[in-house]
Amino acid sequence: MADDRIELFVGLIETIDVPGAAEACRRLLSVDERARADRFVFERHRRQYIFAHAMLRLALSQVASNVAPTDWTFGAGRYGRPFVAAPATSTALHFSLSHADGCVACVVSRHEAVGVDVETVSRRVAPLSTALRFFAPEEVETLRGLPEPAAIERFFDYWTLKEAYLKARGFGLNLPLDAFAMQVSREAIEISFKPDIVDDPDAWRFSLCSPSPAHRLAIADGSRADGGLPISRHAWPLREAAE
Repeated sequence: MADDRIELFVGLIETIDVPGAAEACRRLLSVDERARADRFVFERHRRQYIFAHAMLRLALSQVASNVAPTDWTFGAGRYGRPFVAAPATSTALHFSLSHADGCVACVVSRHEAVGVDVETVSRRVAPLSTALRFFAPEEVETLRGLPEPAAIERFFDYWTLKEAYLKARGFGLNLPLDAFAMQVSREAIEISFKPDIVDDPDAWRFSLCSPSPAHRLAIADGSRADGGLPISRHAWPLREAAE
């Protein structure tokens, strides 16, 4: 797996948070990860963190079946992007991890320039006022021309696509969201850049899906594979976490 594709793993908290699951997942985490989980003030945030990071370990071990979930160790790049530090595998594995209220997701690939973002779709968001603060002018104009229900949907399309792109580049929030613009249509999802941004729009492929009616998920694929990498979706449990 993962040689020529993106492995997408998605779990909805309401379906995976069964009795014993959180504790079983917590046992998969490193000492540092457990300590970080314990620092969350709210229990739902703590459990979400535990499920997300256990999912990552289980996902990596599903791709590299000779490595136990507890054996993965991680480092961080210049802008804080996490990466697999050990153990070495026959094919280097890269990942992107995201979680929103009620949903956890990650992608695994042998291509580094792949990112995922999931967000909770809120009907209370004011799409235009938020877009004016953060988005590119082209995106703002598109939102202006849409009625509110459609504007909210398109706002979260933009938000998840932008975050997925930033994760794929490993920039975190060090590149402003208005430095590039997304174009979403029935035919394609495309990206454009301000003149001072060094990147090739043709190098990128994007996809959108809704893991639930309350969530929007985007994947950014900068692998330059012809037509983009195929995506294989896996639901939780990846393995029986409680074994």
